[in-house]
Amino acid sequence: MPKELEGTEEKINEPKKHPESYDVIVVGAGAAGIGVAITLIHAGIENFIVVDRKNVGASFYSWPDETRFITPSFPSNSIGMLDLNSIAIGVSPAFTMKVEHPTGKQFASHLQSLAKYLEVPVQEKTEIKQIEKVDDLFHLNTEGDTLLTKNLILAAGEFLYPTKGGFVGSDWFSDEDLTGKFPENWRDFNKNYIPKFLNQNQE
Repeated sequence: MPKELEGTEEKINEPKKHPESYDVIVVGAGAAGIGVAITLIHAGIENFIVVDRKNVGASFYSWPDETRFITPSFPSNSIGMLDLNSIAIGVSPAFTMKVEHPTGKQFASHLQSLAKYLEVPVQEKTEIKQIEKVDDLFHLNTEGDTLLTKNLILAAGEFLYPTKGGFVGSDWFSDEDLTGKFPENWRDFNKNYIPKFLNQNQE
């Protein structure tokens, strides 16, 4: 994993001191979170922060190597459409990565680069434990601090919070933590886990 995704030696534009309260806090530093942060910058909003329990682009980085974006990246086209994988106006993964169907790791690096270049204020390795509204402020409780904000944007995404039971097989091994157990090749995953599933569901 690249150093910038480990969040141990290098922090991305992390503020040295929190203000009494923020105008906006964005929870989640994936495509949606970084995208809305860029929009806030373009709107002239300065007193905001992006908070993520891991790192910028962490969910994309966890994709298997063989998983790529289905939608292509392109810097321009004849009818003026935006790049489908762009998270902000004037930004295209095709410019920086020169690849049409990026992998998760490539897109995570793209998000990292944007956050650094545009100086998006990000606080990584911070898990929000509880959110409550008190008078006009949202209180975001973490393990060692409470962040206050007038406005709250939840951009946590769905990749790390799958819906179980939505289709046959979606609840496989829901009682087993598979973190770090996914091999790079899905065929190896099938080889390891399908026999376990069949053994548990012999009916």
